[in-house]
Amino acid sequence: MFVFDVPDAFRRLADQVDGWLDLRCPDKALALLEPMLANANGRPAALGFRIRALVRLGQYTDALIDLGELRQNVPQHEWIDLTEAWCRKRTGDLRGAIRAIEQLLARDHRHATGRFNLACYLALAGDTERAIDELTLACGLDEACRDFARDDPDLDGLRTDPRFRLLLRQVGTGANAGDQHPDEPADDLDDDSPPDGGARHRRN
Repeated sequence: MFVFDVPDAFRRLADQVDGWLDLRCPDKALALLEPMLANANGRPAALGFRIRALVRLGQYTDALIDLGELRQNVPQHEWIDLTEAWCRKRTGDLRGAIRAIEQLLARDHRHATGRFNLACYLALAGDTERAIDELTLACGLDEACRDFARDDPDLDGLRTDPRFRLLLRQVGTGANAGDQHPDEPADDLDDDSPPDGGARHRRN
């Protein structure tokens, strides 16, 4: 799955890189990227691939550098905001993660995944009041968030709050078996694995 448009000249290469990433072989993906990185038209897509590979390798600081460059070329893209927040959380920069999600929500205040992830980051930062407010909004936008919240360890600091308990007791349509937790990557890896392409995923 390509996050950014790939020039026709690099489609075959992009398929190979994406395949290696799906197979959890980021080193092999990185080894193929140089031609696309060296091309002005192909560089944004190549940076997206490289970020995915770096995150899978746990090189979050390097991924953030690439995200900064990518943001200059594609300043308003939800994948960049979500992935930056995901990386900043893992470097211990919760405030930076919160800022990244707030940028997304400033453009799209009805982004359920953004609201859910913001609730998680705020809960981890100890801002209980605002975390519950954001989680309430997320559940209102997407009922599946209510089920995801039941088991998300990032929200453990909220579990003794009566408002959190009430929110989880409210009955809705619930998550379907095929729904992804908002922080799960699009390729259905383990819960703490890095984000890949696609809009419906949890990245907190």
